[in-house]
Amino acid sequence: MHKALEDHYAEDDDVVLFHVQTVFEGASSNTPERGPREAKSHGITAPVGYDARVDGSRVSEIMHRYGTGGTPWTIVIDKKGIVRFSGFTAERAETLITLIDKLREE
Repeated sequence: MHKALEDHYAEDDDVVLFHVQTVFEGASSNTPERGPREAKSHGITAPVGYDARVDGSRVSEIMHRYGTGGTPWTIVIDKKGIVRFSGFTAERAETLITLIDKLREE
């Protein structure tokens, strides 16, 4: 996620940002500690969760439920719980800001 996105919504309590490290390969290096460490190195303070494969599955639970296709991936869920965007993270934070701001007006 973009630091710019976090900075843009820092004062807005109707937008919640968080990261989830989905582990679909490299489980030995993609540990629960890695995601928060990397986020911190980029100045990101949003919470970071961890979702590894379970029960021998090839993909993590989030990857399975939301059909994600790789990393970095962004999912935008509106106030009603409807997924409004699910795709590779936009190169420019402004793209996501525009989408989120449009949803906030609905």
